[in-house]
Amino acid sequence: MMPHQQPLKTRPRSEAADALRRLWKAVVAPEWPSMRQALRAEMLDRAIQVNREGLRAVLPRLHPSAACEGGTITVEKTVDVDVDCPEGLILVPSLFITDRIQCTTSDHWTPAIYYPASGRYLWAAPPTPRSLDRLLGVTRSRILAALATPLQTTVVARLVSVTPPTASEHLAILRDAGLIDSSRAGRTATHELTKAGRALLDAASPRS
Repeated sequence: MMPHQQPLKTRPRSEAADALRRLWKAVVAPEWPSMRQALRAEMLDRAIQVNREGLRAVLPRLHPSAACEGGTITVEKTVDVDVDCPEGLILVPSLFITDRIQCTTSDHWTPAIYYPASGRYLWAAPPTPRSLDRLLGVTRSRILAALATPLQTTVVARLVSVTPPTASEHLAILRDAGLIDSSRAGRTATHELTKAGRALLDAASPRS
């Protein structure tokens, strides 16, 4: 065997890895910034929901096959597997799973549930009612609509196509008006609608 030749056993693995890299570059990489943004928004939204309402209330929203009764979480699957979760449970949103929940269990890591992410704001912020544009201005109305899901300042800025400092100025105005709340962890600020902000958004949205 020549020094530069690969062993026959490793060649299929190398070819498979090259194929996956080409697939990533051609299909996933161009959309990855938006996908990562959507997943971050999803995780933040679910974390806030679990903190406020508890896992029992949030779990069925992830997928109809999931439920929580007492201290037991059940997921309808074709194979019965019982597992303890002494160190907790990891919820993992996925943009590639669309119709089911997948579970992973092992003696070596914490059990996890992979569930379909909503994909909200995957490529663009939601549309805003024209009446809200006239009331608040186009940028602030778009920010208010985007905050139907709690978001961080940099994500808001990307969604409405402004710089983070400009987004911060608009967020401050909405906060002073009582339409949003902001919380800070270190240097990161997270913003969400208040009851007044949600009521205004609901009132301005067209009825189907």
